[in-house]
Amino acid sequence: MLLTLAWGTNWPILKIASTGLPLFPFRAICALGVGILMLSIAAANRERLRIPRDNWIGIGVTGFCNMTVWFICSALAVRFTTSGHTAIAAYTMPLYVFLIGTLFLGERPTPGKWLGLALGLAAIALLVTRDFESTYGSWLGIAVMSVGAVFWALSSIVVKRVRWRISATAVVGWQALIGGLPIIVIGILQFPDLHEFPGDAVLATIYAIVVGIAFAHWLYFKILQLVPVWVASLSTLAVPAVGLVSGALFLNEPLGWVEILALFLLVGGISTVLPRPGRSSSGGSGEGS
Repeated sequence: MLLTLAWGTNWPILKIASTGLPLFPFRAICALGVGILMLSIAAANRERLRIPRDNWIGIGVTGFCNMTVWFICSALAVRFTTSGHTAIAAYTMPLYVFLIGTLFLGERPTPGKWLGLALGLAAIALLVTRDFESTYGSWLGIAVMSVGAVFWALSSIVVKRVRWRISATAVVGWQALIGGLPIIVIGILQFPDLHEFPGDAVLATIYAIVVGIAFAHWLYFKILQLVPVWVASLSTLAVPAVGLVSGALFLNEPLGWVEILALFLLVGGISTVLPRPGRSSSGGSGEGS
């Protein structure tokens, strides 16, 4: 429930922050803020901060997926289309976990899982069709966010295959600083050109750092350590709904039959591709903190 609310309400907040500040300075603030915050918390709790040698690749890959690619894709997507549509595209992630497992990890799909993938893609196609005809958004936002969802799926799979020797708090902090390094460099170079910091965008950025990124990523990482990826994916099922409703409430975004139908298609698709309890190949395979 906490993860659902943190991620769901963050989408309209992200749109406010992303449209009020330039892309790279905004995301540089996010990466630095999350990194410093999480590592400070880890240090205060006397947790191990030094990255073990066998965790460097895991930190690098997940940091690139979660921070470099996801940060850019999500911030760009909400500029092109509504926060609700972006949320639906983002949470196609479990569909790509299934697809990656089928194509590259030797998992054997059932016809029902292919049906689930088709339902999820139908949700995206419906939103793309709507955005082609609309004046408030663009199909490009859906496409960009779908790329981000693929990389999120890759990151979730990697997290389950690394034997983590530092805490979830430290992992998220290092992901932000290492994965966000290219964004931080570009953002710092653009900071001298900034002349205005809108109050609503600043407050939205603080909320995004503390709640939408730091707390939510830490909680999701902890969930991934405790349960299989497909179980962790269950916690994301309701996030697009919260994103749609909060976007309609806070930003007056559309919430009509197209959005509701796309949401039902997405939830139906994800529910279908998730394996049944006791049949997951990625079960509690010993990854620890």
